Amino acid sequence: MSALRARVLGLAFSNLKLVLALLLTAPGLFLGIVALPVLLLVFAITAGVSHGLPLAAPAIAAPPGPPLAPGELACPVPGAILTQPFGPSALSGEPAMFGYAHFHTGLDLAIAQGTPIHAAEAGQVIQAAGQVNSLGFLIGYGNLVRIQANSGRVDYYGHMVEFAAQRGDVVQTNQVIGYVGSTGYSTGPHVHFEVRVSGTPVDPAPFMRPC
Repeated sequence: MSALRARVLGLAFSNLKLVLALLLTAPGLFLGIVALPVLLLVFAITAGVSHGLPLAAPAIAAPPGPPLAPGELACPVPGAILTQPFGPSALSGEPAMFGYAHFHTGLDLAIAQGTPIHAAEAGQVIQAAGQVNSLGFLIGYGNLVRIQANSGRVDYYGHMVEFAAQRGDVVQTNQVIGYVGSTGYSTGPHVHFEVRVSGTPVDPAPFMRPC
């Protein structure tokens, strides 16, 4: 009886090793390299990675100010290339706005990672923090600086790799406030530059000096 029991246990152990080997080879490799990143990306998008995510930091109360004038805004990243303009978008991660299913609420200005980002106009920093989901992953704008301009407008600078300003700082036009990165909902190093008037995004391109 003991010999039979030992033989059964030996077969069970061998089968267990075979199962573990299979799990740790092809299926495990597939899950780790292919399936898991895809699942994480889908989860991030469905969790809300669009630029329309609500922001926890409250803005400082101020009147909206006069309309923007041509050349009033400095280029945040001189030498950058515009890779996505303000307007309707084909990207599913963008929010619905102005009657469009997906809308890009700012300008994407691509340039090398680590390039200094300058304030487009003077004001006070009302947020310098990462936008994260419940799991602590950077989403949406990623590392974001928001500046309440002296006029009352709010300027957004998204996807930073590092901050050079903090909440409460008073900054001047062209002052360095951070460095270009690819954090949050981003496919490469760039700055998402956005201007909001009374909470509504406006196209900054006609009012920004050439980069």
